[in-house]
Amino acid sequence: MIWYKAGAIVLLSGFFLASCQPAASNESPTTIPTTAPTLRAPTPTAQEPVQTPTQEAETEIPGEPEPTETAKPGTELEKYIKLEISEVLIPVDGLDLAGTYYAPIDNPPPWPGVILLHMLWGNRTSWDEYARELADAGYAVLSIDLRGHGETGGAVDWESAVSDLQQVWSYLIERPNIDLDRTAFVGASIGANLALIAGANEPAVRTVVLLSPGLSYAGVKTEAAMQSYGERPVLIAASKEDTYAASSSIALEANALGESQLIMYEDAGHGIFMIKAEPELSQLIIEWLDRYLN
Repeated sequence: MIWYKAGAIVLLSGFFLASCQPAASNESPTTIPTTAPTLRAPTPTAQEPVQTPTQEAETEIPGEPEPTETAKPGTELEKYIKLEISEVLIPVDGLDLAGTYYAPIDNPPPWPGVILLHMLWGNRTSWDEYARELADAGYAVLSIDLRGHGETGGAVDWESAVSDLQQVWSYLIERPNIDLDRTAFVGASIGANLALIAGANEPAVRTVVLLSPGLSYAGVKTEAAMQSYGERPVLIAASKEDTYAASSSIALEANALGESQLIMYEDAGHGIFMIKAEPELSQLIIEWLDRYLN
């Protein structure tokens, strides 16, 4: 029995000592990071602020990201007829505008001409694939980098940009094989505003196509331009969720004096992005140009 009592004493001693120890924590020890966490700026969205048609989008205009892939002649993206594609410099007041010229050399000239105007903070490369599509349809196409954008130097200056476009149009019609009586402007976002103003300022322009125009982007206003544009035809496209561009497009189409067509999409985005979201739009634009330039 002595061994039994001794064992009991040892067991009770162990239990007593264990009960005197502090309880173990289930939480892992706090770790102090050796480096400061990386702070990330919020990703900007390409949505137009919600506004009524009477408000002006003076500072926040949807732009476009830098292109990640550019169609180049001879790559897998080159799927059209044989084209003449050349980089050009267009002299304007104190500056050279960088441009790309597309000529449909497999089609007999003279060719109707189309000038493409990009979105805010974009550049002419955003039009590359669609410019080829237009050239494949028989149009000579000129896309440019506006002041302060792309490969064109200088500062952003919208007042000067308006006057630049008269010289851009003159440059196009002075090229060989261009029919000066069959020209058009196609623009996206603030490029749409500029396209309407350029068309209003040059009576020989047959038609304009406006993708997501605004009544005012950065002070570039369109209501008076629509009146000055007169009875010539205009095609307008916008997307309902892009509220400012949508309401502006409705107002502009209502004030058009000649034949007009308004195409309103659902969730198609802003400006040139609508061509990718709604593939039918590219063909609708070509059909519109065919109607008035051919």
